Amino acid sequence: MIHQRCEIVSRFNIHKFKTIRIAYSSELENADLFITGFKGYGAVGYIATLHLADTAECKEAGYIITKYMPEAVTPSSNGVVGPFTLYSCNNNGKRIALLVNHDIPVVQERSRFAEAIVDFLATIGVKEAVLIGGFDSRFKQGDEKLRWVATSAYTRSLEEPRMDKGLYVVGPLALLLFHAEVRGYPALAVLPYTEAARPDPRAAAAAIEKINELYGLKFSIDELLEQARKIEEMITMMEQQQRDMLTPPSSERAYM
Repeated sequence: MIHQRCEIVSRFNIHKFKTIRIAYSSELENADLFITGFKGYGAVGYIATLHLADTAECKEAGYIITKYMPEAVTPSSNGVVGPFTLYSCNNNGKRIALLVNHDIPVVQERSRFAEAIVDFLATIGVKEAVLIGGFDSRFKQGDEKLRWVATSAYTRSLEEPRMDKGLYVVGPLALLLFHAEVRGYPALAVLPYTEAARPDPRAAAAAIEKINELYGLKFSIDELLEQARKIEEMITMMEQQQRDMLTPPSSERAYM
């Protein structure tokens, strides 16, 4: 009996960096911009990137494969979506590489994860990166919607104030900025003001609006603003219910 060998050809290229592998489509090469974010303050970065993947002209274009992969996938239109999924997007004549992080890498390889992404972007010729996070609204000083911080290689200027010295960006976003700085790679972190205790689609919309302005893009934010309106209405209703529960009826108040 003759056994035929089954040849399986991957539809992705593989970029290896230590224990991290990045499977990617050639469509990401020489992209104009890379965008990503995480589930940090207000989940701003995650909400913004997930919104772009769902509503913009984006298609799945690869995965980041770590040594300690989170054990979860979700169905997509033509397969499955992994914890760290890459997309190729086109908007107003610009090519965008997008990374949606449904999870956060384990702490043991978080720095290597960030270093691998920066190495990957530089290697395949992606011109610059925008990282989306959230900034504690308690530090707001004026009417601005956001703060920002960038690596020394980033040359664009924003009208909003930079993040003050002495304050810290933390988590995977901070590691991406650090490794981009070491590599001499242009990267900007856009940090809209947000409430830490709840998801904030309005802040995500502010981040996308700023990216549109900086890069001449036309990503829609209408759905995010509608989500924000519904969340705010729900919070207002819950706060009113709490006040009603704490306020005794008028017949009881007469005897206080």
